[in-house]
Amino acid sequence: MSYPLALQPLVIEDDKNTKEAYQEIFSSIAEESAGLPFSYAPPHFAFSYGEAVECLEKSKIFHVVILDLQLPEKRKIPAVPGVDFGLKLLDLCVQRDRYPIPALLVISGHIGATEQTRMQETLRRGFYYGRAFVKGPHLGEEIGLACREALRYCAVGIHLRDAGDQRYPTISPQEEDLLRRSVLDQHGCVALDLDWWSAQQSQGFSVGGAAKPWTKVLMGRYVLGEGGGASTPKFFKLMTGSDAEDVIKSARRLAQKLAHVKLTNAITSRTRVLIVTEKVGAQDARPKMVEEFLERATPKEAYEVACQVADQVGRLGEILPESRLLKTILWPSHDRRLIEEQWVKFGPEVEKSLGAKSDPLGLFEELKASPDSLDLNEMSVVHGDLHIRNIAFDIRENRAEAYIFDAGIMKQNVAGRDLAVLEVSVMLHQRFDAGTFAMICSILYGSTEPLTSDSDSPIENPVARNTIQFIRALRERAHTWNEPDRYALMVFDFALIQVGGLTFGSSGNMISDHRSAVYLLAATAEWFRKFRK
Repeated sequence: MSYPLALQPLVIEDDKNTKEAYQEIFSSIAEESAGLPFSYAPPHFAFSYGEAVECLEKSKIFHVVILDLQLPEKRKIPAVPGVDFGLKLLDLCVQRDRYPIPALLVISGHIGATEQTRMQETLRRGFYYGRAFVKGPHLGEEIGLACREALRYCAVGIHLRDAGDQRYPTISPQEEDLLRRSVLDQHGCVALDLDWWSAQQSQGFSVGGAAKPWTKVLMGRYVLGEGGGASTPKFFKLMTGSDAEDVIKSARRLAQKLAHVKLTNAITSRTRVLIVTEKVGAQDARPKMVEEFLERATPKEAYEVACQVADQVGRLGEILPESRLLKTILWPSHDRRLIEEQWVKFGPEVEKSLGAKSDPLGLFEELKASPDSLDLNEMSVVHGDLHIRNIAFDIRENRAEAYIFDAGIMKQNVAGRDLAVLEVSVMLHQRFDAGTFAMICSILYGSTEPLTSDSDSPIENPVARNTIQFIRALRERAHTWNEPDRYALMVFDFALIQVGGLTFGSSGNMISDHRSAVYLLAATAEWFRKFRK
């Protein structure tokens, strides 16, 4: 989405007698800008709450909105004391998605009677340029400044590169608004050059027909003005605004724990949040994803980088001895009906391939009803979202260096849970044919014995061999924190989460083969049962 450089103002004002004054102000601003590569359209006027709503609900660009708070509901009807139609319109301006409003001025002689704190916070979060003040002799100066800031906003360039054969969602107008504002927050920056890194749609049913929100991660650079070139590479994460406070807190905490994580910017709106962090690693080149690395690495290299990942996870928190009911280790939001739906669909085929009966749903119910307590270790802070797209690799002097980033909600949890989540992600978020996937599972989940450097020898597929050695390193570190059966329980738990999410489509969980997720669930269920015997 782009804004034409023909500024279009909207004046929402209850006093028709001030119309000429506003027209003179904008006419004067237009005359001062004559000959420049932008122009000013005559202001559009709304003299009541109803007329303003009609304007704002149209697909029409408004660069600058001037809002009077003391408004009647309709023309020729006096304003009702105590009914703040102006504040309702302020909320409507914030929620405007098709064409977000760059600059908004609240100008009224009644500001002292409004909810000052709430309004100031709304102006700060909802608009690139938002100000509130009492009408006075400096009205023209304030409007002129708002127009100049709106032009700065419109002048920001955003270049998003083609994703090739990968499919990603679009960038919404609200998200582009946050990206523009992030550019203007950086001194001397005028544009963005972006490329896709990942996109994941939340799991769950839509509410009221609304689309499920996406978490979108872009990688790119700020472009500096005056021929200054480009900034260092950065990650730009766009996600739902309801998690803003917790996610920003986690980003700051991760930056305090790991030297390679640096928070550059965080901007929130009503519905979305943008978090900008420095690209992990020391190289300017685009980092490698886990899938890319495992396609080219040796088993030894795969083992070594997984050790690096596990070491970084270990630096996030302190080990705390705890005792918990077994059932409380399971994710509390499992929906048995959704898991059963996938088991009915793929279970018979999976059991035929395994050559044995499996009952993951029975195990799930058994664990949920268990009165047993477990002595275990927790970590004071965990990453909270350690899947394969939240790990990046730099290659320095022919050696791979792994970096974890982009934490979820960081809080206390069972030590090793991050690594169990990563194990399941490595298994399901890569592509293996059915035969190779079955062989990997037989090696990983066929025995309670520890994996060794030779465990991958029966397999010829190099990516499969690397995957086994990668997981071997994760387990070795996890087993220094907790007994192997605790780790196996967490792997089974996350396999349950992935199968439960299949109902909502592959776009939400990065799983291309639903059958493989159900196969993994059956394999991990029987693996955990072996530990319980």
